[in-house]
Amino acid sequence: MNLMDASVQPLALGLLESVTLSSPALGQLVKSEVPLDRLLVHLQVMNQQLQTKAMALLTALLQGASAAERKHMLDYLWQRNLRQFIYKNIIHSAAPLGDEMAHHLYVLQALTLGLLEPRMRTPLDPYSQEQREQLQALRQAAFEPEGESLGTGLSADRRRSLCAREFRKLGFSNSNPAQDLERVPPGLLALDNMLYFSRHAPSAYSRFVLENSSREDKHECPFARSSIQLTVLLCELLHVGEPCSETAQDFSPMFFGQDQSFHELFCVSIQLLNKTWKEMRATQEDFDKVMQVVREQLARTLALKPSSLELFRTKVNALTYGEVLRLRQTERLHQEGTLAPPILELREKLKPELMGLIRQQRLLRLCEGTLFRKISSRRRQDKLWFCCLSPNHKVLQYGDVEEGVGPPVPESLPEQLPVADIRALLTGKDCPHVREKGSGKQNKDVCELAFSVSYDHGEEEAYLNFIAPSKREFHLWTDGLSALLGSPMGSEQTRLDLEQLLTMETKLRLLELENVPIPEQPPPVPPPPTNFNFCYDCSIAEP
Repeated sequence: MNLMDASVQPLALGLLESVTLSSPALGQLVKSEVPLDRLLVHLQVMNQQLQTKAMALLTALLQGASAAERKHMLDYLWQRNLRQFIYKNIIHSAAPLGDEMAHHLYVLQALTLGLLEPRMRTPLDPYSQEQREQLQALRQAAFEPEGESLGTGLSADRRRSLCAREFRKLGFSNSNPAQDLERVPPGLLALDNMLYFSRHAPSAYSRFVLENSSREDKHECPFARSSIQLTVLLCELLHVGEPCSETAQDFSPMFFGQDQSFHELFCVSIQLLNKTWKEMRATQEDFDKVMQVVREQLARTLALKPSSLELFRTKVNALTYGEVLRLRQTERLHQEGTLAPPILELREKLKPELMGLIRQQRLLRLCEGTLFRKISSRRRQDKLWFCCLSPNHKVLQYGDVEEGVGPPVPESLPEQLPVADIRALLTGKDCPHVREKGSGKQNKDVCELAFSVSYDHGEEEAYLNFIAPSKREFHLWTDGLSALLGSPMGSEQTRLDLEQLLTMETKLRLLELENVPIPEQPPPVPPPPTNFNFCYDCSIAEP
């Protein structure tokens, strides 16, 4: 009663909760003696302890009720705006949410979602007139403009054939959609979701269906099949139909943010699935792979506990397929320990030695030499010339060679360029032989493979110009010439080679530590002992 001492009320509610949980018969007695309206009054006071005890008794009463009674009680509570009150005054209150209240909100969420279980466990009845009409409404919303009916004036067979084709366009695997919805779960819950989406987001629904029905067959995203699988996925992620845990506190704040939260969540998720399908350029064979990515997108976003559906929509749409791949890679590296501070420190220590190995390989490649093609300003010529580095790394030797002849002996090459005379290495558009040729597609290809060395020729500056036969040769030669000049080797090939060598070397060093956790910080060095009297004095002879 209102006149009661405030400290007595939480204790009384706690006793009633214990009574309710201990005996179904006593639970019925408590339910008849404590009206829901009275509990709602206690929930709406600003005393957090009283709120928690009232919520505990409410969830205990709901758990003890039969399925029909529970549905009736929850419908009544939602009509009395309990959801809005929880969202505004408990979840978003100034005081932090206690663990006990978090558990009771989890239980309330689980019991409410449990109301969907009968629909999830019931397959579609092909003889039910109501369910057949719902399927037709789904088809009409996608393919028949308002006020028009299918095939006016057509024969019954023709109309039936047209319906079957439109159901296939809608994404059902069978021309008779009832066969797709016989699977449980999700049973009729998938049909409920599709109908809710078509009625509450008609433009998004029409866009989804028409956009995919006009794509090439192999790239279309099947709406019905996706909806059925997505409903199963949401039921798994939200634990629909599973018994409540006695300790869990894992409720979702956005569940209390709007009515029909499950169906609203489906509307966001089905549009996300279509977006991810396009990002992955998926075909029908990739359906399971797309569903795995969507599961990851939804699970990661739900784990962030967004406070509203709009925030959920924003976060889940920001988690693109590319971002999922990046997160997977980062997590894999963390799992392997590659990003642990001690491993990163080891990699840094290994880098100089491995860069020396790459430098040595590049110079050896220059000593082997390469055939380069000459390109004149008028036309592409078949003339070849050969260039290599002398074994002592002091001279570049080069000269013309005939087509079809193998690489010449370095000593037979007529021209020589001392490495000491080289001033700089130029690449791409900075090369004089690229600047002379101007623009054009062919010249663009040449530009990507062009490099030059500038050197002293008497008092003037001269150039030795190269067009590499491939991108790999371009990287090897520019790296080698940079190493000769004492400049850093900055090519993409060097970065890839260094990463590959670092990964292999790190794994080899850590073979003995397999399955041994590596600490983030090194263990502390113990302080020195207070005295060193334990040291053995070798000067004292033993008797």
